[in-house]
Amino acid sequence: MSKKLNIVVLFISIASFIALIIFLSLLLGEHFQVESCGCPKMVSQNFIVLFIVLSVIFAGGIFYYLLSLQIQKKNEKLEFGLDTIMKFLDKDEKSIIKQTRENKGQISQNKIKGITRLRAHRAIKKLEEKGILDINRKDKTNKIKINKNFKLK
Repeated sequence: MSKKLNIVVLFISIASFIALIIFLSLLLGEHFQVESCGCPKMVSQNFIVLFIVLSVIFAGGIFYYLLSLQIQKKNEKLEFGLDTIMKFLDKDEKSIIKQTRENKGQISQNKIKGITRLRAHRAIKKLEEKGILDINRKDKTNKIKINKNFKLK
């Protein structure tokens, strides 16, 4: 959910609220006028439908905006810094993360240096299970990418 969409929804909600107030003031202004015949004034059916539609647009827009703010806060909480996670990893896992970060967040498994292939494979599997790395298997090589929820700072 983008911020632009949130702003548009909020703008539409505010516009419908203003229209509601205008229509309500017109209704009340007409309703309190004294007629010489003494007969009750009837509200047109079109006015009632328009009033209900504007009310639903206003309530739905406000509900969507508030819900999207809550979801946005949750998404921000999910984004962790890799520096915090690095404290809990073993030596091989730290080495793989470091090399992946240096390579802009993704690296081929066969380009990992300083670790034997078997140890690298096992460490990568552990990191995938922990949700830190994503592995894209392509032919005989694995493309390793840092999960999108982690900041690369």
